[in-house]
Amino acid sequence: AVDSVHDMSATSQTTRRRSASTRTTTALLVAVAAMWMFVGCTVDTSQPAAVETTPAPTPRETSRDPEVTSEQRAEEQKVRETCASSPERADTGPRDGAGGTVHERDDEGLATIYVLAERDNLQSIADRFCLDVTELQETYAPDTTLYAGEHIALSKESYADARRASGYLFPACPVDANGSPKTASISWESAEDDSPIAHANISGEPIDTGEAYGARGTARTNADGELVDYTVAQNDNWRSIRDRFCFDLYYMTSLTGAWASEPPVIHPGDVIPLQPKFLEMETGAPPTE
Repeated sequence: AVDSVHDMSATSQTTRRRSASTRTTTALLVAVAAMWMFVGCTVDTSQPAAVETTPAPTPRETSRDPEVTSEQRAEEQKVRETCASSPERADTGPRDGAGGTVHERDDEGLATIYVLAERDNLQSIADRFCLDVTELQETYAPDTTLYAGEHIALSKESYADARRASGYLFPACPVDANGSPKTASISWESAEDDSPIAHANISGEPIDTGEAYGARGTARTNADGELVDYTVAQNDNWRSIRDRFCFDLYYMTSLTGAWASEPPVIHPGDVIPLQPKFLEMETGAPPTE
């Protein structure tokens, strides 16, 4: 069975099984054999389904199958020859089952994040980028549902960046029992009724989940290992910095003092405190996430 990508327009995320055939045992065996020969060739995109639990066969394993066609053997041999002289994550070109686009590359020009297309499958993606499909399955478990248009990581180091590119918030932060990201936050309340001053109530603390796209600067810690501040790098942005250090928009106001206004523009070399600095401020409209 082959891990498959389905059309994003579908609404159900569960695999549906067809009712059992009423044909004879002999006819059933013939049908099963026919289905096995064409696994991974086409996928019905009308319903999204969970990725199959059986790992896809590698080209070497498939080539020993007497039922594999000569065209399939030729394609497998082409993959082996191409990848013998290509590094991992080199893009050898679109093909059936891997017709998506590269979203991001590293400094050596090797693909790190890939955008899924309809009818993509992990085996074909692995072949296109000269990867072992089992490595992709370590990141995207067989029961993971993948959709056309989603970004996937071609290396474990790019997983958080791929999730961020897909629109997930705080992609590398730890989660609670409900799967929600744990973030440092602050609530503001007045010490007295009608007081113009709000005081901060802090919950959680920032953590460093590592460099990521848009947050590649340097974090500094004290002797106790607590985060002190962060030096902005080229192309950094607030959204990615918050994702990297797992703090929300409310916590950010205690770092910048920008309660009801846009966060300050940042430049390479700017130093951002990572511990609350503004613990009192005039009451105003709270920020929105």
